[in-house]
Amino acid sequence: MRRILGVFMALFMFCIPIGIQAEEEVLSFEYTGQKIKIDGAEGYFSTMGPLEDAPIDCGKYFAVTGGGYVTFEINPKKVLVGVNYNKDWREGDPEENKYLCKFDGDYELKLRILPNGDFESFDRYDGNISFEFEPKNEKDIPVGKTKITHSDVEVVYYEDGYKIDSGRSDIEPILLKDAGEYIVSFDADSRYYESIPFKVTILPKTIELQLPNYQKYVGEKDPILETDDYILIREVGEEVGNYKLTAQSKSKNYIYEIVANDTFTILDTKLHDIRQETTIQPDNEEKKNQLLSVNASNQDKNKYASATDMESNKDIETKEDNESQKTETKVVTGVSNFTSIYYLMIVSSIAVIIYILIKKRNVKS
Repeated sequence: MRRILGVFMALFMFCIPIGIQAEEEVLSFEYTGQKIKIDGAEGYFSTMGPLEDAPIDCGKYFAVTGGGYVTFEINPKKVLVGVNYNKDWREGDPEENKYLCKFDGDYELKLRILPNGDFESFDRYDGNISFEFEPKNEKDIPVGKTKITHSDVEVVYYEDGYKIDSGRSDIEPILLKDAGEYIVSFDADSRYYESIPFKVTILPKTIELQLPNYQKYVGEKDPILETDDYILIREVGEEVGNYKLTAQSKSKNYIYEIVANDTFTILDTKLHDIRQETTIQPDNEEKKNQLLSVNASNQDKNKYASATDMESNKDIETKEDNESQKTETKVVTGVSNFTSIYYLMIVSSIAVIIYILIKKRNVKS
């Protein structure tokens, strides 16, 4: 009987503070990482027993004061976490990196997704921190796409083409080779990207032309006014005068600008005839000069030959023997005899004429 009464008294004494606690106001505090102290407290108790000092961690506690007991609790600190889709996440990346968390405070938060899609943190700081996610479930988070934008482009054509980069390694750049206007967008995975179209203008490259003097005479055909790269077009007309030339490119990548000799000239045929005569006359003069030079050269040759002969004769005379000298004497004698006969004949003729004149005079008398 005494044993039963002892147990009853123990239970009664133990339940008195509980009854008081039930009737008294329970003080509530938020976790701060600091000790929670009660004014006038002589000791602190948890549900597990007495404490050496004021509590820090979350839980229910009793503070013994001179007037009885004070019941209080430390609740987890609430940290609001905003969850957004990570646009840079790709298949194969860690699942916890699929969403981005934004919150106030210096916390290390590692997100995990429960089977039902709710968010939870790997680390709850021993129950002292309560992360409250917004939205709470991943089904409520829209999957965002990265927008790829690029400003409009205007460049001059060059042979290697123009390359436009998106700034992302997983997206191929755009390569445009020919002049023209383009509306383009990057070829990207539509699950993750939204490429905004933009305009690219590639202007033709200007090349300066220095043309030769193109001309013809009236009635003739035009010379060839075409190359592998461009065609020259002249103003219409076949009369004498100058006609404007323009260049038409065979490629849309180039514009040809004439900077020298941009006229086509048609000449008068009379001018053509005059030029021909002027051209022929020098040929005749040239022939005459050639003949003169030939004659002069022949004369020089004759003089040279005479001089050569004279030198040869001198050499012969010096080298001739006595027998050749006799032959030369005979030749000279022959020439003297011929001269004497010639004089004799003249004298005889004169004598005959005088005789005839005297005879006629005697007949008249």
